[in-house]
Amino acid sequence: VRKKSPEVLYRQAVETLRASGNNEITISSLSTSDYRGLKELTDKLTPYCTENKVSLSVPSLRADNFSIALMHRVQKVRKSGLTFAPEAGTQRLRDAINKNVTEEEILSTCATAFSGGWNSVKLYFMNGLPTETDEDICAIAQLGKSVIDSFYSLPGRPKGKSPAVTLSVACFVPKPFTPFQWEPQILPDELHRRQLLLKESISSRRITYNYHDASVSRLEAVFARGDRRLSAALLKAAERGFRFDGWDEFFRLNDWQSVFDETGIDPAFYANRKREENEILPWDFIDIGVTKEFLLREAHKAAEAKTTPDCRTACSGCGAACFKGEGSCCP
Repeated sequence: VRKKSPEVLYRQAVETLRASGNNEITISSLSTSDYRGLKELTDKLTPYCTENKVSLSVPSLRADNFSIALMHRVQKVRKSGLTFAPEAGTQRLRDAINKNVTEEEILSTCATAFSGGWNSVKLYFMNGLPTETDEDICAIAQLGKSVIDSFYSLPGRPKGKSPAVTLSVACFVPKPFTPFQWEPQILPDELHRRQLLLKESISSRRITYNYHDASVSRLEAVFARGDRRLSAALLKAAERGFRFDGWDEFFRLNDWQSVFDETGIDPAFYANRKREENEILPWDFIDIGVTKEFLLREAHKAAEAKTTPDCRTACSGCGAACFKGEGSCCP
């Protein structure tokens, strides 16, 4: 765990605002509400933002430690929607990806937000996770409906308002240095089928469903786990003027396929192939501190839907403590 002090973050925030002229700022990290100095930081930032009419937002929240007091404190200038990331629709799949959050915590958090005056929430999920089934997909729609129901079950719900839930679903991309680095990405046609299955499973008009282009996610998977042979494809794409491929209006799958054909690259070899556990991976020469043995143990636990506690709760022997010279890492 590496964290900056509230004093340093406050100084950097104010200097950035003054230098840029922006009128909004976001406290952003993978899990902002896990930062133990968050209350002190927001207590420092709120007066400055209020006086200078700067909108302060905290977009990355955990459902199991959500604070309505925090949200009221940081959103004095402009109240925005709240975003939570259940990642998966069923508890089994959340356990498989080690999310360590329950449906009860998700619903309780949304109910707390509704009772605090909010009437809209955004929920982030992933489609195509390892071990995912159609049941897991349909459960995303059911969870969205349960959030809507939690609004109407509140005795003191906001009057004259209707709830709104946005389900934002990204395609899973296996990444290096994770327990899923050996897993294949599901083929685009199957990802698309699952996207349509979820769309058909949504029955409430209070739910908005957004999902990513599976073709873009496949290209991401190719380069996420690629090796030096992809350099030729990147060079040819640059020579042809490929730009801003993450934007729908610029992305052309056929053009990329043409580049791969000309350079002898099979995208499925990188994106859609399950790697052997004893296979030498292109990034194995990089030591990030976390051992490959630990990642393998986590991959096996994921297949059994077994969770691993947070590092602050118990050491799981990932190797990072030894890497920093601070301990002995044992399985």
